[in-house]
Amino acid sequence: MLIHGIGSTRWLLWPLARRLQRAGYATRLWGYFSLLGSNRQIGRRLAGHLRRLAESGEYGRVHIVAHSMGGIATRCALAEFEQLGERTPHLLGRIVMVGTPNRGSHTATQLTRLHGRLSPTLYELRDTPDSFVNNLPAPPEHVEIGVIATRADRVVALDATHLPGQRDHCLVEGMHTGALWTPECAGQVEHFLRHGEFHRADAPARLTERAVLS
Repeated sequence: MLIHGIGSTRWLLWPLARRLQRAGYATRLWGYFSLLGSNRQIGRRLAGHLRRLAESGEYGRVHIVAHSMGGIATRCALAEFEQLGERTPHLLGRIVMVGTPNRGSHTATQLTRLHGRLSPTLYELRDTPDSFVNNLPAPPEHVEIGVIATRADRVVALDATHLPGQRDHCLVEGMHTGALWTPECAGQVEHFLRHGEFHRADAPARLTERAVLS
């Protein structure tokens, strides 16, 4: 399942989804209204969606690939399960976050200083110590999460992408959004979904010929 970020649309992830399909994965684009409500509300919706997938019995395993704020929504879904005393659905596989502001975004802070609370969700992404995102609980230890940062990201600083308990972290070429459309990023996503770690060879990661269906 691929989840977009703030001010975006699920179709932005279609090129990455196509690359993963060619590697053997069935893909689904999950969309939401990113400028309205709160990250917690979005996460609650995502948690409900995962419950329904688990109850349907149609899927053996579902991985999540989340861009930017989509990763925060995913963390909120995990927190929702913890808060309700539920274990995360058995079908939940690995999670890859691309450009997610796990410690906040300086751009979100600047925009809210200049223009006020343009959006509740944007306000929650500030990189200040008291922001919502900086007070989210760490994900459960049993959930395997890999984080990808981009070299030319002008929205989220490299240090701000790190997440307590992350299984692996890597850096790819490209900008905050543009990196989603590169073979290198797709290759790293696919490698983590298959192996639980990122590609470490000198050559850039590339999609393997086949992968186990999610």
